[in-house]
Amino acid sequence: MNSGTYIHNPDTGTWFRTGYQSIGYSDGPESEKHLLSVVQQCGDVSTQSVELLIHIIDWPSEYHLSPARNNLLRSIEIGPQHKVLELGCGCGAMTRYLGETGATVVAVEGSKRRAQIAASRCRDLPNVTIYCDNLIYFHCDEKFDFVTLIGVLEYSPKFIESNDPVARCLGHARSFLNIDGALILAIENQLGLKYFNGCLEDHVGIPYYGINDLYGDANPVTFGRHELSEKLGAAGFPTQEFFYPFPDYKLPRLVLSEEALSDSRLNLADLLVHNSGRDYPETHHRAFAENLAWRALIRNRLVPDLANSFLVIARMSHPSRRKIDWLAKMYSRGRRQPCYQIESIISAAPTDHLVVRKRKLFPDATERANTWLDHVVADSTYLPGNLFLVKIHEAMAREASITDLAALVNPWLQLLLARATTDKHGALILPGHFIDCIPANVIESPTGDLHYFDAEWVSRTNIPLSWVLIRGVVDCVHRSRQDGNLQIVYFKNRQQFRDQSR
Repeated sequence: MNSGTYIHNPDTGTWFRTGYQSIGYSDGPESEKHLLSVVQQCGDVSTQSVELLIHIIDWPSEYHLSPARNNLLRSIEIGPQHKVLELGCGCGAMTRYLGETGATVVAVEGSKRRAQIAASRCRDLPNVTIYCDNLIYFHCDEKFDFVTLIGVLEYSPKFIESNDPVARCLGHARSFLNIDGALILAIENQLGLKYFNGCLEDHVGIPYYGINDLYGDANPVTFGRHELSEKLGAAGFPTQEFFYPFPDYKLPRLVLSEEALSDSRLNLADLLVHNSGRDYPETHHRAFAENLAWRALIRNRLVPDLANSFLVIARMSHPSRRKIDWLAKMYSRGRRQPCYQIESIISAAPTDHLVVRKRKLFPDATERANTWLDHVVADSTYLPGNLFLVKIHEAMAREASITDLAALVNPWLQLLLARATTDKHGALILPGHFIDCIPANVIESPTGDLHYFDAEWVSRTNIPLSWVLIRGVVDCVHRSRQDGNLQIVYFKNRQQFRDQSR
């Protein structure tokens, strides 16, 4: 790296140009003051830090501190042999992940405070260097294997002076790449399904702003899939691989490859049922249940056009089509302890069926002592059929009565009863591995049979059937309330239940 025009500031840990003025981008002074204090005071600032999670208090801190951010890049093979340039590194969440891969990382951030936060987040990684500069004016003599624009391209009209700021940003990023290098681009879809459902446009905070194409000259701007592909092609990236992170690229729990969209063996609707788009902040004014709407969109091949975000790997060269050896990657959510964070990969087996391979994201993390529950991570065969939970949510969307819902879930109850025995007190009990047998983990086969899958948690002793029954009902209600119209149905059914109980 030629850093002759940059000066190192030991107080902030960043390199800067003399006289450089910070760009006017911020999550708010109080939010960034909080983030700086957190990363400076915490001893563990790694991607698996439990210490950082304690300090998540709002959406900005979740965005910058959640380990789910890193799921976006886990499908890209980046390691010590690579050099990575991160343009617009923000507060260093992705920078930290890239640094932990062992790659040589150069990160550029236009905001002085955010660059300082990023430098503090990566302070123990000698392979990471943070520059504070407007990315369009950043220069160096190095070429890189990867250049990233993650949540950055959309701000080109706001911070780059040009007749075509988007093209200039893409061209500038391209100038840093090796001939066989790749641009990693993540951006919201202007036509994402969540925006049709009333979610605020992520950058201006106004519903339907992008849908109505109201972007002005100095506004952040996003694009639909075809328009984005055309802009990449015009910027010298003829080879493009699109991936689809859900609920979006910010905190992805699911990433779909292009191959997933055309493989008839994969039930995409069952994968998307848990990944409705998030609103930032959540307004709860949803017009329809996204998790159910995806089914019709899948049949009409509209997933790539209505996904909420894109992850694109773009190249200057024309290599032969790379064979992606996976269809979907899923990540556990809501687990603070690194030892329990799992990646599940659905891929094709040598035979004509799909397999689900599971691995711990942090295999060296110490598991907490547990006297009654085991965590089991095992591969399995992908089961054809439909998720039983979807059938319940569909009935709720039709405003089914409590009686009808009870009849609907009866096959699940029969599945539990078929494995139940009685204890010495006459209470119904189940084998310990049935603790996770809730509708979200039950598949209805094409013949109508129910099959329990994904028994990740196993009790070392038998468990009361009532535990599983109550847990399953609560889980169904909780998941249904994540979608606006199903929330209304939930309250209607709750009133029905009260009326019928009197």
